[in-house]
Amino acid sequence: MNLQGKAYFIVQSALLAALLSGCSGGVKQTGTPAAAPSASEASKPEPSGQPSAKSSAAPATYIMNGAVLSDIRAKIAAGNAAEYKAALDQLKREADAALKTPPFTVTAKTSVPLSGDKHDYMSMAPYWWPDPAKADGKPYIQKDGQTNPERDTEKYDAVRFGKMAGTVETLALAYYLTGHEPYAVQAGKLLRTWFLDSATKMNPNMNFGQSVPGRADGRKEGVLDSRHFLATSDAASLLEGSTGWSKQDQDGYRSWLSQYVRWLKENPLALQEKKATNNHSTWYDAILTGLMLHSGDREGAAAYLKESVPGRIAAQIDKDGGQPEEMKRTRSFHYPVFNLEAFSMLALYGQKTGFDLWKYETADGKSIKKAFDFLVPYFNGKPWPHAQIKAENEADFAAYLREAAIIYSDRSMAEAADKTLGSAKSSSRVNLIAPQPPKVSP
Repeated sequence: MNLQGKAYFIVQSALLAALLSGCSGGVKQTGTPAAAPSASEASKPEPSGQPSAKSSAAPATYIMNGAVLSDIRAKIAAGNAAEYKAALDQLKREADAALKTPPFTVTAKTSVPLSGDKHDYMSMAPYWWPDPAKADGKPYIQKDGQTNPERDTEKYDAVRFGKMAGTVETLALAYYLTGHEPYAVQAGKLLRTWFLDSATKMNPNMNFGQSVPGRADGRKEGVLDSRHFLATSDAASLLEGSTGWSKQDQDGYRSWLSQYVRWLKENPLALQEKKATNNHSTWYDAILTGLMLHSGDREGAAAYLKESVPGRIAAQIDKDGGQPEEMKRTRSFHYPVFNLEAFSMLALYGQKTGFDLWKYETADGKSIKKAFDFLVPYFNGKPWPHAQIKAENEADFAAYLREAAIIYSDRSMAEAADKTLGSAKSSSRVNLIAPQPPKVSP
């Protein structure tokens, strides 16, 4: 783990004490990234609170908090994890159900992409509908924020892809925390089917992602579908050393990721997505950088973060923390949160590569922190004043709210995470993958 990541873990106790007094803020970084750690520092393992049944080094995850995972696993091994019982019980129930899940594959779709190869992933853009004025409905017309259920049919891969990624994540997390090998065996089987087995694997491209009937067989927005690779990559890291996921499997998976990274860097559709002015470009950065890290290109990932992300912050976040391109949508609360999720991922990568994006601030005062400060009051009950055509479940964002609560010593962010989780506050897996801010006495 790099020096900055080690410091983050070591000083958490000091930050927690500050949190109790309700302090906020932190040292600002203006314009210049922090220096990257030395190679020797970067190679040191993360510390862990207690020894676990296996290695005490934190896993090489980039979205899930590796230090938290390692600490909880040690507590479980020592029989000292009562505070996580509800979350762990829920995770095991989901993992037990996942043991019965048949493998998912792109070759199972009922349609064939223009390439003629069912190994090419294929999806339909969510907000496009048949034109009622046309006999065949084509070309489809856009209804922003209204999802066409046709996208979720067996004709396309989108639902199957999401289920595969979610199931693998559940199994891998349950395996890492409990050591129950059948979870790893099933997760490995699902990963090999989707990525490695010649008869069923996905080709490493998104050439036919987010198509629109009558308009485009594949669009730049298809890159966004590939955010699920971030979940499968963290999961694959949790499986290392298990009987269900061999070194050969991991090497093959990393090779697949490297091929997809090449597609992201070279394909015209992907490069168009990189130039987007809204959340699509932030997610392009999060996907590309995360997969570079997982495929072993740490140096390239670090360089890309410093090159790209300051410009994204400058262009997409206002001085007051608003995100104009997202807030003009019909789901005007969801999309700023969705964009900030990608920015938060980039900040987590920065912790591992020596660039403190959590504290980074442009010369004119724009920052990720400002975006959190802008949204948190609305999580905590303040009425949202902009267009929002449906209720949203933003529970997935709770992990980033908790990370931010620790980083910024801001109790309101921890409260926002709890409100977002609602009745699942105790049983959510967020309790297993993100830091727990301290409980404040009433």
